[in-house]
Amino acid sequence: MGSLRLYAIAIDEVREIFGAPESTATALRAIAAHRFPSAPPTAPGLLAKLGPVFRKAPDAPVLRPGVPSGSDVDTLLAGRYVPPHRLSACWALFEAFVEAMAWASTSQPVSETELNEFDFDLSRAAVPSRYGLRQLLRADLGIPMLPCPGLATGFAHAEHVTAMAQAWRTGLPLLSPVDQPIGQSLLAWLDQYPEWAAKAPDNHRTPPDLVALLST
Repeated sequence: MGSLRLYAIAIDEVREIFGAPESTATALRAIAAHRFPSAPPTAPGLLAKLGPVFRKAPDAPVLRPGVPSGSDVDTLLAGRYVPPHRLSACWALFEAFVEAMAWASTSQPVSETELNEFDFDLSRAAVPSRYGLRQLLRADLGIPMLPCPGLATGFAHAEHVTAMAQAWRTGLPLLSPVDQPIGQSLLAWLDQYPEWAAKAPDNHRTPPDLVALLST
């Protein structure tokens, strides 16, 4: 079973993670240290001073697949190339940053088949296909990181989210009994966008767009 995660955050704020200004980078490093205790780089110890006797520094941190390290934090915040063997870890780190920065988030356990069936049910309820869940994965995030196997991503601008909520509100009563609970839950989340947008200027932030990540 996969999962669909939705985040209310401006796409420009997401893109600013890569090559982040110092103030943003400091806040994100704190997030990484809290979420992944092993992420902060370890200061070199005495053994590291023994020079070329060891092919690899004896106290070098062990990089585990899928687990972010201090060097992964440095890579993302500097906007550097992420090698394939660190993609899963860097995507986990990236999503942790997005989750911490977002106004709110929601998730839905869903398989590929269930996602397609939900969108088909929306179409049967006369909701235009451009407002389906799959459509949220069409637009590229525009970030300097390669896709991760088993993960699909995308985003929708705030205007699309508003129109999507309006279309869902009309079609929701016509959904099947299986899909109605999912639709009601997601629509209740989408309906909070006007509140978040109204608060954005006072917080010196851009009104949120919608960022979607689907794990299969």
